[in-house]
Amino acid sequence: MKMIKEVNVIPPLLEMRNISKNYSGITVLNNINLKIHAGEILALVGENGAGKSTLIKILSGAIKSNAGELIINGEKVEFNTPLDAEKNEIVTVYQEFNLFPDLSVTENLFYGNFHKTKGTIKWAALHQEAKKFLNEFGVDLPVEKPVYNLSIAQKQMLEIAKALYRNARLMILDEPTAVLGGDDVDRLLSIVKVLQKRGVAVIFISHRLNEIFGLADRYLVLKDGQQIGDGEIKDTDPDQLISMMVGRHINTAPRTKINYEVNEVVLKVEGLNRDGILHNINFSLHKGEVLGIAGLRGAGRTELVRAIFGADPIDSGNIFVDGHQVINTSPRVAIQNGIGLVPEDRGRQGLFKNLSCLQNIFMASSKNKVIKREEEQKQADNYVKLLKIKLPHLDSLVGSLSGGNQQKIVLAKWLESGIRVLLLDEPTRGVDVGAKAQIYSVVRDLCEQGMSVVLISSELPEILENSHRVLVMCKGEITGEMDHESATEEGIMKYAVGGL
Repeated sequence: MKMIKEVNVIPPLLEMRNISKNYSGITVLNNINLKIHAGEILALVGENGAGKSTLIKILSGAIKSNAGELIINGEKVEFNTPLDAEKNEIVTVYQEFNLFPDLSVTENLFYGNFHKTKGTIKWAALHQEAKKFLNEFGVDLPVEKPVYNLSIAQKQMLEIAKALYRNARLMILDEPTAVLGGDDVDRLLSIVKVLQKRGVAVIFISHRLNEIFGLADRYLVLKDGQQIGDGEIKDTDPDQLISMMVGRHINTAPRTKINYEVNEVVLKVEGLNRDGILHNINFSLHKGEVLGIAGLRGAGRTELVRAIFGADPIDSGNIFVDGHQVINTSPRVAIQNGIGLVPEDRGRQGLFKNLSCLQNIFMASSKNKVIKREEEQKQADNYVKLLKIKLPHLDSLVGSLSGGNQQKIVLAKWLESGIRVLLLDEPTRGVDVGAKAQIYSVVRDLCEQGMSVVLISSELPEILENSHRVLVMCKGEITGEMDHESATEEGIMKYAVGGL
């Protein structure tokens, strides 16, 4: 009789079986199955509102599912609080930082696990230990300084280091590179690969397909709370993944050409200076034009649009709108002068999260007339359809929406305000590919109707694809200008490092 050789199959570190979740009868997740092994990177992808955040909240113990099971190393577990997940060595790094800004890097890293000798904390030894721990992962942080002194990239690294210090077997990274650019992205992705080599399982959420295909072993696609597809990343390609995510093929419409001899100058900036930050900035923006501004993080792009918008002071220089000099002493004055800003940090600077979608849409309106609620709702409904905003109803709190839908509410606010110049600072950060296409389609339509746009993006393909002209900044100065036909990623990067 032929003997059958037994094969030891290593069980998954984690399984989520038939997970479902609903709120007030509305299904958010329907029968989701997720599996991940130790040392594996699983890309969790889908449009904003697909159910990704709900799924990881269930896994992190923040909320409970209505149905389904969690299995860790073959044993069924139940999470009632985030502490239950942490006890099982599952740690989540969310988009929103969970740090104590007034405490030092060391205090944040070791919080709750301080070494004491007769009740006394030996800070010198702790700082040294923190430095050694961080250096193991190639992270260099000023361990004795308060966290509020750190850059966004450094804060992201610290969040991941906190999770590592707690001996995470499974780490969930929710859009970890959304706030990063350039070398910071490469540094973070290299840390993720180090985790993989150490046997840590990673659930990686990102809208950047190049990161997914350069990092992940497997993928799982969600759409409208349904599991659309999963498998090994080597068996798919970006087009297939996008098709699963959005359920349609995304076309990139060509931009309308600008006749610079005919189209008048809407915005003109002359000799703009802010000591140590902006140096002799000069440029013009024409009617119907998308002017891209590229550069490395810290080049002064955000500071430039904030100065134009009146959010930051300037030391000297002139700003003209439609040929008339304006002095934007505050954002309110800038809005009155026809300028709007979609800020880099939409959550803190672009929205009132504790107010409804309807209230946010009309927050910046400069129309001096009384509008009935029925008329407001009708107009807001038009913006919802135009921008394809997914929301239960207009009275829903903005804070309850996904990041992409929050960004669309910010755009709706400026459309309602009647501005002529729209400053877009990283408008698609943390936004899925489908929503990106919708946002830029709306931008093109607005420009055809006569609006003028300044676009900042750290993703060079976005700049090249959507801009009529490109300005490049380095250390607070404009170091290069290219038209659409001559602009390339290589050319932009040359100017971004100072033209070297």
